[in-house]
Amino acid sequence: MKKLLMIAPAATIAAVIVAVLSLQLSAQNAAQGARAAIDAAATAMGTTTLQSVRYTGTGSVNPTGQAFTSGGPWSRFTVTKYMMAVNYALPAMRQELVRIDDERPARGGGAGGFNPATGQGGIRPIPGDIIQNQTTDGRTEVGALQVWLTPHGFLKGAAANAATATVSRVGGKNVVSFTAGKYTVTGTLSDRNLVERVETHMDIAFSGDTLFEGIYSDYRNFGGVQYPMHINMRQGGFSILELTLTDVQPNSPEAAAVRVTPQAPREGGARPEPERIANGVWFMSPGGEGSTLVEFNDYVVLVEGPGNDALTERTLAKAKAMLPNKPVRYVVNTHHHADHAGGIRAFVAAGIPIVTHETHRQYYEREIFANPHTLNPDRLARAPRAPMIEPVSDKRVFTDSSMTLEVHLLRGSDHAEGLLIAYIPQERIIIQADAYHPRPGAKPLPAPSPVTINLVENIERLKLNVERVVHVHGGMSPYADVLKAAGR
Repeated sequence: MKKLLMIAPAATIAAVIVAVLSLQLSAQNAAQGARAAIDAAATAMGTTTLQSVRYTGTGSVNPTGQAFTSGGPWSRFTVTKYMMAVNYALPAMRQELVRIDDERPARGGGAGGFNPATGQGGIRPIPGDIIQNQTTDGRTEVGALQVWLTPHGFLKGAAANAATATVSRVGGKNVVSFTAGKYTVTGTLSDRNLVERVETHMDIAFSGDTLFEGIYSDYRNFGGVQYPMHINMRQGGFSILELTLTDVQPNSPEAAAVRVTPQAPREGGARPEPERIANGVWFMSPGGEGSTLVEFNDYVVLVEGPGNDALTERTLAKAKAMLPNKPVRYVVNTHHHADHAGGIRAFVAAGIPIVTHETHRQYYEREIFANPHTLNPDRLARAPRAPMIEPVSDKRVFTDSSMTLEVHLLRGSDHAEGLLIAYIPQERIIIQADAYHPRPGAKPLPAPSPVTINLVENIERLKLNVERVVHVHGGMSPYADVLKAAGR
């Protein structure tokens, strides 16, 4: 039997051709529409003649991941001096910022690491001017996004990626989007074709695909260049930098001279091995922030899960190598700040229960363990599983014939809602995060830190017999040092 050759009717072929041509024409029209919107905004803003800009101002800054309450706004510092220089040609950005810790009470984190040269950092409140300078390389993936979040940077990025650009009308305004690799950047234009808002998502190890926004208003003309005098940068729905500008210099020679110094590659080498600090107690990352392992007869407990997936996986691997027959049964999370909880997603992925204060539970379940991680999938994103959270109210005790570990709430701490400490009675050790920080070589603070006073008051309330204090950020101090820092 001969096979019949089925030939589509001419009308069907014609319909397919028309459909394909229509799609092509629609795509061309969309691209032309986006290009027209970008060009109109660039003309209105003076972007085509802008190669660099320098601006100054004052306002406020909010260190991310350091909120007092779980899921609440970031802690706030006043910015007394601010300068930003953007070189769009390279591209690169140079930020010089001076902040002061004038919020009373000084709630939340954001002190940063202790700096022996200035005697600043570690715990709040921080005396004097805090200087923070930063250079951003716009040739990197994340650096480019930082440049594109600026109003003129967005238009330059959209023009450079016009082939992927689209435009739509939302609320009577043009909304332009473009894609670059795995990132999408979207800008909203006012009826005067001025950039009102730019947004994108970036990967944060702790919070996943995180919304970054730049909101711009009160535009003024500087020699044909329109620039906003009010800037509000936001991350995760909360302000991270809000400025009122006092001066704008388009095509500033200082900004045009901004360069990025290549970073020397970090030397390799073996990471420090766990350090035994008491019977059944080990630092897992000596010399830096990390977990403390507490050994029981048949299992171990890790106090704190800082960092990220990589640090957690190294810690778990070290624990298994040290004590192969004793699984990690729990991780105790002292509080919700990103530098102390950044690794807990990896503990969830490993099926290890999280012991934390009850005020953190909803934040972890609804946000940290639920947020999408599509830009840079971590272990939990690749193999999702339900978290096991065992909340603490005031106290939790782990005990057997060889070891006792008590977990207590620090009532009334200004550092973080639900801040926990761990106490090992037989070794007279507490493990604490951010309530005290050693200050080697620095002169005493003008007044004892309220968070250190609160730590001592809680130790006395709980009647704990303490000789040594282990710091999650690294190191160990005699309790006498803590008493002295609290003004005792």
